[in-house]
Amino acid sequence: MSHAPPAIEEQFGIPRCRNCYYVLENLPEPRCPECGRPFDFNNPDTYTIKPPLVRWRLWMPGLMLAVGGGLALYLSIIPFAGFGWAATLVVPASAGAIIGYTCRVRLFLLIAVSLIGGAALLMGLITLKLVGVLCGLMLAGIALGPIVIGTLVGAGLRQALKNSRFDQRWHLPLIAFLLVPEAVATWEVATYRRKPPESVSTSLVLDAPADRAWDAIQFYEQVKHGPPPLFRLGMPRPLYSVGRAAAVGDLRTCVYDKGRLTKRITQVEPNRLLAFRVVEQGFERHAMTLYDGGFAFEPAGEGGAPRTRVTLTTTYRSHLSPRWCWRPFEEFTVHTLHGHILGGMAEDVRARSGERGESAVAAGGGARP
Repeated sequence: MSHAPPAIEEQFGIPRCRNCYYVLENLPEPRCPECGRPFDFNNPDTYTIKPPLVRWRLWMPGLMLAVGGGLALYLSIIPFAGFGWAATLVVPASAGAIIGYTCRVRLFLLIAVSLIGGAALLMGLITLKLVGVLCGLMLAGIALGPIVIGTLVGAGLRQALKNSRFDQRWHLPLIAFLLVPEAVATWEVATYRRKPPESVSTSLVLDAPADRAWDAIQFYEQVKHGPPPLFRLGMPRPLYSVGRAAAVGDLRTCVYDKGRLTKRITQVEPNRLLAFRVVEQGFERHAMTLYDGGFAFEPAGEGGAPRTRVTLTTTYRSHLSPRWCWRPFEEFTVHTLHGHILGGMAEDVRARSGERGESAVAAGGGARP
């Protein structure tokens, strides 16, 4: 019969199967009767003395420390420095480093724990209303790499210091992981420079002459079809609008569930250009400041039915950095907004064309030879 050596039980605990945690005592052969995995008490790698119900102690404290420390850093950094390098990249990397340094599990489990930690940070930011759902998902996509890299760095540092004689190795690295984001945020504030405005343009060719395309101009709150799935994730929802947008100086205000947006018409060239400036922005001010925009019309194609290319442009100043991280997400979001509006204009053109066709048919049917 296979008996566990007394030294194992006295010094470490009950030996168990590494695969199913079956107790490996008083067995007729050195093989787990539950799953069939062989073991050898002379080889510690073939069994485990860690009870299955306490293995959470190897990763749960580190995960809680990383999530709690990360949220504390966000609460102190975002009001102070906004979403810059520290909040976007350094805090996720620091949270990952804490997980890698404190969680004693295998590598693939370590990565899984870091991803769980990233998801918990995201939920915490949304719950604390530090970000909206859409911005939070963008941040999560950007922070995924830093979290994993930080986890690997923390695990490597733990391995490097594990057998060293450095008696402060269990707490000084953790303090450093928490102080680095604060130092980066302080540096950002000290060296802050306003970012230049950026413009995003989207074009769509409408099967209509310029005058009919001009008549189909509409803003986001006027589009009849539902918003794209991206805009249902916490984006401001229009409630009602007031004002005109036909002549220079006209004001049009749309009230959203998160604030107001007011545009002043600055240039009107019928069938060619409608430009406006944003004079009031009541939401998303932490992410960007909207400046102006406009619709430009030009003929598209030669011969055949008249077609018009409509180009919608938005100019804004972003408050998010680093720009190489955030710009692709911002441009994708603005292009999606433009596509939604231009799609609404295309629907309006088709509806008007259908009405004209029905009128023409009705008039032709009533004629007499």
